[in-house]
Amino acid sequence: MGGGTGMRRQLPPWAMGLAVAPLGFYYGFVSTALPILLAARGVAVGKIAWISAVGFSPTFWAFLLCPMLDVRFSKRTYAFFFAAVAAVCLGISTLLTGNLAAFTAVVTVGCAATVIFGNTHGGWMPDVIEDKHYSAVGGTSNIANLGAAGLFATLVVVLVRTLPGPVAAGLLGLTVMAPTVLLFFIPLPKKPTRSAREMFGSFFGDLYRVCRRRECILGLACFLSPTACFALTNLFSGLGADFHASESWVTALNGAGVAAVCSAGCLVGIWVCRRYARRTVYIVTGFGGAAAALGMIWTPHTMVYFAAGVLAYNFFTGINYTAFTALCYEIVGPENPLASTQMALLAASANLPISYMTAVDGHFHTTHGLAGMLGVDAVSSIVVGAVLLTIFHAVGVGRRAEVAIAAQ
Repeated sequence: MGGGTGMRRQLPPWAMGLAVAPLGFYYGFVSTALPILLAARGVAVGKIAWISAVGFSPTFWAFLLCPMLDVRFSKRTYAFFFAAVAAVCLGISTLLTGNLAAFTAVVTVGCAATVIFGNTHGGWMPDVIEDKHYSAVGGTSNIANLGAAGLFATLVVVLVRTLPGPVAAGLLGLTVMAPTVLLFFIPLPKKPTRSAREMFGSFFGDLYRVCRRRECILGLACFLSPTACFALTNLFSGLGADFHASESWVTALNGAGVAAVCSAGCLVGIWVCRRYARRTVYIVTGFGGAAAALGMIWTPHTMVYFAAGVLAYNFFTGINYTAFTALCYEIVGPENPLASTQMALLAASANLPISYMTAVDGHFHTTHGLAGMLGVDAVSSIVVGAVLLTIFHAVGVGRRAEVAIAAQ
């Protein structure tokens, strides 16, 4: 289970997932609070989508920095440091909404630190939990991610609106750091024995050898595609005007409302992933999100139908994220010397379509209105997901995975 724990009390596996909450806080800021704050300043949806895409971009390129997580210092040290960098950047960015260039730059740096923090936690988990706990940790880590994201987004808007800027920034930064206390109660894996020179020098060769495994290739095929990427979560909070909804109402919906349904989806995801192949669950949830998006096109554009669509979409998001995390743990496995690096690559591959589909969705909103944005997102998920399921069925992936799950 790794050294360095001494007599310290150890968290149960499900509670270890909650330590990733700083990741959820920052993502909630980018996906929900950021559009609300910028829309209040009159920034167009297309511009907000571009800023969100740039700010979210480290989720697919920051993995190049993650080999450092597998050398020299402990996972706990890296996690604390990068959580602190993210906390500082988030606080500062709330003071810069009047300067979009500086705002975008600081948000992007903070997101990079957050990605590295998340991959530190992700690379840590397979060494200290068993396969039978992957779904449980995946579920609770995504409650801490998606659920915390919604609640924190509400907190951001409320504090920024009611307190002096520096005070709000400081309180938000401290909130981001608070969950890192849990890291003291997670056992550490063995310390890395390779130097930074050795790790970075052999990075691409080692990564190639790891990623040429069949399971990793199939995982990357899922994650890099636009199916089940749920990019609309980055834009819903900026659509209040399209559905004649006030800022306070949109904030409550995309904050507490989304937190509740995402958390429920994460818990349902634990149950589902114990019974069906995690890869299949990942793709099928995309069909549920697409149905919610299409429903928002065909129903009246009122607050009630907006709420129904957003909540349904985010319920499937919760199930999807549990499946994604459990599948990543399955692919990486225990005693992997490149655990954090490989987790970073898998997360990057899943976040790339979120970033490009956020930009695509925003462009279609500008050129074809609300229906165009929702339609292109839904069609992309349905078409590509159907192709992937057909391929997996042809090679028998789902059947073998289900046999393995039944044997646990």
